Amino acid sequence: MRFDYTTILSLAPDTGEPIVIFRPEIRITVHGPQRSADFIALVDTGADNIIMPESIARDLNIPLIAGKGPPATAFGGQKMPLSYADIQLEVIHPSEMLQWTARVYFIADGGNGDTLVLGHQGFLDFFTATFNGEDCTLNLEPNGYLPRIADAG
Repeated sequence: MRFDYTTILSLAPDTGEPIVIFRPEIRITVHGPQRSADFIALVDTGADNIIMPESIARDLNIPLIAGKGPPATAFGGQKMPLSYADIQLEVIHPSEMLQWTARVYFIADGGNGDTLVLGHQGFLDFFTATFNGEDCTLNLEPNGYLPRIADAG
């Protein structure tokens, strides 16, 4: 499955001049007990887990379990307590639909803004991912670890 990077207009930290940033983002569906919603998520090789804002869990009536382990540490050392739930996720692509259950960690609103992050556990571990900076594309191919619920193509 090939995905084009998202184009973001930002300001350069050094000069304040406008710059274009290309991000490997994909559309996913998050399934709650009664309803589902689509979101854009950043595919992040530097993230260990799938992280979403708690507002998504509230909006989709996903019951959360308070984490008992240490809080997550963000870049810069900021500590963020997490809650979690095992939920169904879905990647939708014009040529294929993949759905599976993954443990998703939820961060208190304001912790990472509206960003959904797809890290290794529960996402990247299930795919062979090729990031092509020159073409600004991400290729995802499911591997044998993907615990598929549904597969339509």
